[in-house]
Amino acid sequence: MAGRRPTLVDRVREELTELISNGSYEVGDRLPNEQEMSDRFAVSRATVREAYRALIDAGYLSRRHGTGTFITRVPQRHALDLNLSYTAMIRAAGFKSSIRVISQRVEVVGDDDRAKLRLEHGDKIVVVERVRLADDRPVVYSIDRIPLEIIPQEVRGNLGPSLFDMLKEVNRAPKVGRTRLLPVLAGPRERDLLNVTKGAPLLYFDEVDFDSEGIPVMASFEWHTSDVFEMWLNRRSQSMMSSDV
Repeated sequence: MAGRRPTLVDRVREELTELISNGSYEVGDRLPNEQEMSDRFAVSRATVREAYRALIDAGYLSRRHGTGTFITRVPQRHALDLNLSYTAMIRAAGFKSSIRVISQRVEVVGDDDRAKLRLEHGDKIVVVERVRLADDRPVVYSIDRIPLEIIPQEVRGNLGPSLFDMLKEVNRAPKVGRTRLLPVLAGPRERDLLNVTKGAPLLYFDEVDFDSEGIPVMASFEWHTSDVFEMWLNRRSQSMMSSDV
């Protein structure tokens, strides 16, 4: 899916987020006024105003009438090479984590998930469609699929707030995730469930999680906003062969 070109507002917002994240500004600090920031970034005051408004809407800034704009929260960064539950990540960011279940059903596995989860024709999966919330603000919309056979009968009606924790309880904890990442634009469903505007940029995950034996235990589609935490990828250089030295 094609994405839009970043605007000047996007650029200023991202640079401001970086300044907050790297400690240049701390919680409680007052930001320079719009004119000072427009001079700094070589953009109009209207552009700075829109960037400030976006960060206010995301909860990073607050505006006090007659006083200025202040830092209220620091974005939390999480490395993509760490496989953590989103419940834990939201709590680590200092928010109350909650789940809104959109639907939960059992169905016969389709061809795509059958290949991902290494299942047979006719096998069944549990499909859970949910929205994760941070302080009641939607941040992740997901569609998770788990082989029915690995979920105990007694918990099939209530899988709990964390699917990672549920899988851990049955000794099938995800240890490795293989993920395809795509920048996408919010469609009508993502707009409604994540409370964003249609066409807002989101990060899309197509992931399969594996247990310690390398057996797939869950496949997921996820749409992420950037309101609570940022995703970072740690890239390592390839070791050079001795013959190249």
